[in-house]
Amino acid sequence: MPPRIPFTLLLALLVLPAGPAIAAEQPASSAGERVRERMLRMTEFLDTMLPGVLEQNNVTLHFRPKFSDLRDHEFLRLPFELRYGLTDRWELRGGLSPFTPNPFNTGREHRWGPGEVKLAALRDLECPFGFYDETTLVLETRIPLGTPPAAISDHYTHLKPSFTAARRLRTWPSTTLYTNLAYDRSIDLTHRDPSPAGVERRDVLEAAPGLLFKPGELGWFAEYRLRHIFNDEGNHLGHKFQAGTIWDVPLARTEKWKLPGKWQVELAYRVELEEGRERDHGISARVNWRTTLREVLQHGRAKTVK
Repeated sequence: MPPRIPFTLLLALLVLPAGPAIAAEQPASSAGERVRERMLRMTEFLDTMLPGVLEQNNVTLHFRPKFSDLRDHEFLRLPFELRYGLTDRWELRGGLSPFTPNPFNTGREHRWGPGEVKLAALRDLECPFGFYDETTLVLETRIPLGTPPAAISDHYTHLKPSFTAARRLRTWPSTTLYTNLAYDRSIDLTHRDPSPAGVERRDVLEAAPGLLFKPGELGWFAEYRLRHIFNDEGNHLGHKFQAGTIWDVPLARTEKWKLPGKWQVELAYRVELEEGRERDHGISARVNWRTTLREVLQHGRAKTVK
């Protein structure tokens, strides 16, 4: 990962008016701030999901570039995703992972493309599930578009049902125990050309328990992922451990910086070990920027006036 992020990418988050009724005696500004905080709350970090869905009629747009591409590849991924709260329990998602030439590396993959499309439906369960207080079911599919690099898509269509659950510990309220369970199935649905050299079709069954400690804007987490990998040659196990920190930048601070919305900075050290392959380790870093459309427009008008 480069020591510095060379540029800033803007995330626009569109929120339609929605939310529970507010008592008449409460100030409108206070009610609005609570709705805003709830809409911009942290629900995921790196490749980990926490339970929860958008409330009815809310729409958000998420933008999460992967800055390690600047170091590792000749392209730069710019994934974005549209999320819609169909009801208070159902959420629909649709996204695209386009890529552009890396301004710092050149090579065979120094090109443009649409990458892959992602579609998902989430269902928030209304009752606790065993030990857990919150649970969400997810059904996701990813479909390659064109001929994206192998690091973006293995040229197979993926169907991925998953389950995410969490419990806030009563003894330590700032600590959350969470678990992600998923089965990633590869399907030769579109009968595409053969995959690039070194890319194999494989199905992955994964369990990922973790612990998140977040007493305030700064949090820490540790997570272990156990993978059972099935391919044409048989099956084997994979292991991944990552630990890191999350900075959920307060809204008041971004307002002070004259920036709309909310930032989330994620940094982790990971170690991966897969049977039959060499150990892989390194640093993962991502930046999330979420904001309301109203803030983006107000910020743009302020710049125009100046």
